[in-house]
Amino acid sequence: MAKKKVPELTFQQHIADFFVREHKYGVLDQTDITDAEHCIAEDQLWAFLNATQADTLKKLADNYGTDAREEVFRTLRKELAHTPLWMILRHGLKVRGLEFRLYYPKPRSLESAAAKKHDENRITFRPHFYFGETNQEIDFVLFLNGLPIVALEVKHEKNQNVHDAVAQFACRDHTHKVFEHPFIYLAADTSDVMAASDPRRVENFRWHNTGLTNTPQTGNEYPVEFLYREVLSRDQLLEALAFFLVRVPKSDKEESKPERPAFTILPRYHQSRMVRKVADDAVTHFSGSGDIGRKYLINHSAGSGKTLSICWLADRLHSLFKPGTSEKLVDVVFILTDRKSLDTNIREDIEKFTHLKDVVGLARKAEDLPRYLKERKPIIVTTQQKFAWVLGEIQNNPDLQSLRVAFLIDEAHRSQEGQMGVAIRVPFRKSEDPDAEDAADDGKDEEDKIAKIIREHDLNQIFVAFTATPAPATVTLFGEPFDIYTEAEAIAEGYIVDVAASIISYKTLYNLHCPIIPKPDEEKLYPKGVVSKALQNVAFQDDGLIQYKAEVMLRIFEKDVKPLIEGRAKAIIVATSRVAGLRYFNIIKEKLKERGADYKVLYAFSDFVHPENNKAISEHAINGLKDGELIEDRFEGNDYRLIIVANKFLTGFDQPLLAGMFLDKPVVDRNAVQTVSRLNRCHEGKKDVVVVDFTNNASAILKAFAKYRKGTPFVPDDPDPELCTKLHEEILAAGLFTQTDAHDFVKLVAAGTDAQVQFAVNGLRVRFQAKLTSTEDRKTFVYKLARLAKSFHFLTCFFSYPDEVKEFVAFAEYVGPQLIKQGSVSELMKQIRQTQVVKAAVEYQGVLQSYSGTMKLRAGGGKKGVAPPLKKASVQDMINEIRTRFNISDEEALYIKQVTELKVSDPTIRGTVQAHRNDITYLESSYRGQVNNEIQDIYSEFARYEELADPKYTDTGGIFDIMAVTVIETHLAAAV
Repeated sequence: MAKKKVPELTFQQHIADFFVREHKYGVLDQTDITDAEHCIAEDQLWAFLNATQADTLKKLADNYGTDAREEVFRTLRKELAHTPLWMILRHGLKVRGLEFRLYYPKPRSLESAAAKKHDENRITFRPHFYFGETNQEIDFVLFLNGLPIVALEVKHEKNQNVHDAVAQFACRDHTHKVFEHPFIYLAADTSDVMAASDPRRVENFRWHNTGLTNTPQTGNEYPVEFLYREVLSRDQLLEALAFFLVRVPKSDKEESKPERPAFTILPRYHQSRMVRKVADDAVTHFSGSGDIGRKYLINHSAGSGKTLSICWLADRLHSLFKPGTSEKLVDVVFILTDRKSLDTNIREDIEKFTHLKDVVGLARKAEDLPRYLKERKPIIVTTQQKFAWVLGEIQNNPDLQSLRVAFLIDEAHRSQEGQMGVAIRVPFRKSEDPDAEDAADDGKDEEDKIAKIIREHDLNQIFVAFTATPAPATVTLFGEPFDIYTEAEAIAEGYIVDVAASIISYKTLYNLHCPIIPKPDEEKLYPKGVVSKALQNVAFQDDGLIQYKAEVMLRIFEKDVKPLIEGRAKAIIVATSRVAGLRYFNIIKEKLKERGADYKVLYAFSDFVHPENNKAISEHAINGLKDGELIEDRFEGNDYRLIIVANKFLTGFDQPLLAGMFLDKPVVDRNAVQTVSRLNRCHEGKKDVVVVDFTNNASAILKAFAKYRKGTPFVPDDPDPELCTKLHEEILAAGLFTQTDAHDFVKLVAAGTDAQVQFAVNGLRVRFQAKLTSTEDRKTFVYKLARLAKSFHFLTCFFSYPDEVKEFVAFAEYVGPQLIKQGSVSELMKQIRQTQVVKAAVEYQGVLQSYSGTMKLRAGGGKKGVAPPLKKASVQDMINEIRTRFNISDEEALYIKQVTELKVSDPTIRGTVQAHRNDITYLESSYRGQVNNEIQDIYSEFARYEELADPKYTDTGGIFDIMAVTVIETHLAAAV
């Protein structure tokens, strides 16, 4: 065995001392583990059984005499051959018809008879646990009543890191039972923790940290203090055994799915933290007030495992009891989700909680819900469309009024194109009515509707709302998020892809080396302002513009998107309306036919009547779908690589192979985050995504991501074509490597053996370390090499570079990661991936001020949060001003008045304006754009396409802008 280094031994001893001092854990000698094969300290278990179940042991001894002890351990070993140890601990061991508990979970009341037996649970640990004939070692194994439940490997960052601990677990001889019986395997260094329920593969270990950075909770402790203070505490270990562990049974092979062995699910740190926090707070609140009326906002990002979190929380709330009694704290738990999730995500995950099979009711049919309520089913899963009906039924039905009820609400905004909205607009729909599907969205935010319903029915109930992007109304109603798992954490931990790392604005697109796009020296023929406005405006009747953009999209898709994910990548095109989407579909279908392309396109939309010819347009007919076939299922096929949408699938659509998005529709704020996040689902081999935006600049979308990402301060600039050249020159100027080095090395890689290449790498590394002695200087230089490579691969989509730069990039990619010890560079590369082509500062662009109904940009002056003097004007005043500036007809004036008054009476806009009344910059920029977009949506519903294509309406400072400003100012005046 390799001799351990002093820092690691110091770290281990610190943890061991903490276990003894703080947790009062006993220390086992190696000789105490008398069953070496199964790693069982038999005397510990026997002592526990004598202390807690002496009567049962006596019955066994009456039949078996002195062989009773051996009969217990023989039966345990036999059961371990086919049942995980943690399940035997949870459910008990049957020996010759007698039931034995191998541990006692925490009782509901300290007065309970089980409380004394719970205190008899004994947790011990063995530091430097040896196993096998060659005396291999695990740093720590923790035992519960003599049975192994935790294995822990620790490293000190002075010598190694958490990845080395993971690799050590993965490379061991897994035939030893110590890699089978514990329910959790932990790998840790002084800063980070990873966890797995199965240690046989590196890929099984997932991050188990408190956030982006672990910090000590008390003085003189390591950053991972939470691990040995909380995670490995007596209460949390016993709670995991009793509650959190979930066993997923083996599944047989199906047509599209391979056979899957049984496995155990562990909650990630933020999942168990959230469940504990909500449950503890609910109990504390009830103890103090006698009611359960509480609201919790859970701000968990995509990739957080939200569906499982909801299932765990439902299980916990269902099992809560009034302190000191056997009376349930919550009578019924409702899980409210969208239809798709009810049919797939929630159903599949809740079925993993096999102990809940008799207490959960999935209300798939209209008659299910009233029946489950009548039967008092403890956990009921239904759609969000039924939310208002359920609350109304509880309020009006005397038999239900006394129930204490909890509602777990899953991502309200995920409903598509008004399917949820139409139900919510009728607060007391009959339960037997089918879930309605309305193609015409009323433009309101679904979370705002949920908030409105809760305000109208705010009784003695628990409401827990789960969302990745809280709406202003949600925050106003629920308060600050009760628990947060950020998008930045999900990206850093590898659960989602960073879709905001490389967003391409129109300006970048304009510099493409494409025959359709003007070359740089021809740019004067296309004034930027004119072309930019043309791309931003919706040209419903201009097939030429759609032809133009469709060609650009296909060229980018075929060159930069299609090869991703080992050639399986798909892309989504977001059109500004269903009419525009139909034109894109027909044009792209024809272009693919002309190309002889090996892939096809689909168009997802809710059926509508075409405004130009009054023909009924059906998604089923347009795409040639079979009876009962869903378009998302058709899109799963390898031959379908493009899908066009307008509103459908902008939220709640999970297709991991999506790696490209073409935005031809304005998206702002939360809508921008939700839309672009369609690309964030992970898939093996998926590292990068491509987002091309025709309507917004990159900074607007990135600001929206930064707003919800928590701690990502970077705002993008349009990519600089000179960036790669500058980085190349800076690297050469440092004098560490020359262009000749790169040229010779690239030739060697192409023609030489691996041994020759690695010999050359070693020589370059020696030179590098000799010239740069500072660790920070080394990291800075390696970062610059990685930045050059990342920038080159991104920017070559749009610009051409000399062969010397390309050659040096190949050199940097191969040599750079080997200049510093393995492990630290990989983490650095993750950061680079997230921060590439952005700058760590917000570029100042002046202050937007509202003046006489129009937005004007004033450079300098003003403060964020200080409102300018308000000029209260009526809608008629606004129309009079528009008439003085623009030539409009009486008919146009009538529509302007009608639409403006509609938005002036919109309670959702009023709530947002009031919530942000001190953030004038937000209202005058991002939110003004959102209101402008909503106004245009209404014009689209009115089929007023001429106005939608008219610059006097769509220009900055145009009629739509004046209307939006008037709406916001009217609500601001009302808020004062």
